[in-house]
Amino acid sequence: MKKKSSSVKRKNLKNFIFIPQTKNKRIKKIYERFEFLINQKEFRGYLVAVSGGADSLALAYLSKCYQIKNKNKNFHYVHVDHKLRHTSSNEARTLKKVLKKFRIECKIITWKKKTNTKKTQSESRDYRFKVFEGFCKTKKINTLLLGHHFDDFQENFFIRLLRGSGLKGLVSFYNYRNLQRNNINIVRPLLDFSKEDLLYVTKNTFNFHINDPSNTSLEYLRSRVRFMINNLKKNGLDQKKFKMTFENLISSNNSIEFFVQKNISENSYISPSKNNNNKALLSFKFFSSTDEIILRSFTKILQDISGRYFPARGKGVSRTINQIKQKSLTKTTIGGCVIEKIENSVVISKENTK
Repeated sequence: MKKKSSSVKRKNLKNFIFIPQTKNKRIKKIYERFEFLINQKEFRGYLVAVSGGADSLALAYLSKCYQIKNKNKNFHYVHVDHKLRHTSSNEARTLKKVLKKFRIECKIITWKKKTNTKKTQSESRDYRFKVFEGFCKTKKINTLLLGHHFDDFQENFFIRLLRGSGLKGLVSFYNYRNLQRNNINIVRPLLDFSKEDLLYVTKNTFNFHINDPSNTSLEYLRSRVRFMINNLKKNGLDQKKFKMTFENLISSNNSIEFFVQKNISENSYISPSKNNNNKALLSFKFFSSTDEIILRSFTKILQDISGRYFPARGKGVSRTINQIKQKSLTKTTIGGCVIEKIENSVVISKENTK
C-alpha cells in the first residue's frame, strides 16, 4: 500500500514539473507569458509570495517550473500567517505539507502581534510587505513575485473610482506590474490573466487551495465590487472593452507624469544619506504649478523619503499642501515624514518612529 502511494507521488511530481511542455495549451500559454515577463530583466534571486489562494499557488507552480527549467536555486517561497482567522495556522501547516510534496519548501512567518489588539486587513498588508522586504534583504535577493491578476486590477479600478480617486489612482495598479521600492523589484507577472485562468492552473497541478471566506463576504468593499463587476459583465463589460478604455486613461496619465518629473527635477533637491535618512528641499516654485502636478510631485517625494511601499492618503497630502500655500504650516507629519516650513522653502525628512 505504501509503495503504491509513493508511486503516485512520483507520478504527480513528474506531471507537475513538465506541464508547460505538454499538450495542455492553456497552461502552456500562461507559462510562456510568465517566462517572457520574468526574462525581461536581470533579477538576482526571487521571493515568491504564497498566500495559499488559487492565484498565489498558480504563481508558485509557474515559478517552480521556471526555477527547474533555468536551474536556478535562488527561489524562496514565503507564506505569512496573519492570524486574522482562527483556522489560519492550520491552513498554513497544510499549505506547507502540500507544497513540500512538489519539492517546494515554503517558509511560514507568523504575525506575533498582541492578541488583545484588533488586526485589520490594512495592517496585515503593511506587515506582509515589511516581512517580504526584510526577507529579501536577509537572503540578498532583489525580486518579489506577487500573484495579482486581471480581476484584482479591475476590482482595484472600481474601488478607487468609488472612493473618488483621480486619474493616477485609477491607473496606478496596472503601472505596478514592475516597480522598485527600497532596491527590491516588485513584479506582478500575472496581470494579463484572469482568476479563472489561475484557478485552472492550480486545479490541474496541486488540486488544492485555501478558501478565504472574506473573499465572498459582502461586509468588505472588495467583495461588493466583485459582485457589481459580475453584473456588469452580464451586461456587456468584457476584458477587451475595459482594457481599451484603460489604455486611453494611461496615455493621459503619462502626459501628466512628464510634467510631474519636470517639477521634481527643477524645483526640489534630495540630499543623500548613508543611513536612508534622506531629506528633500522644495523651493517655492515647486508649489506654483497646477494642483494635480503639485499633488503628485509632493506625494512621490513623501514616498521616496519615507521608504513606504504605499503612498500617503490623498486627502491628507492635499490638506498639507494647502497649509503650505496659505503659509499656515510650520511643522507637521504625514506619510512617515516630517514637513517643516523654513523661510521660503519646505524641508521633508523621514519621521523617527523609534
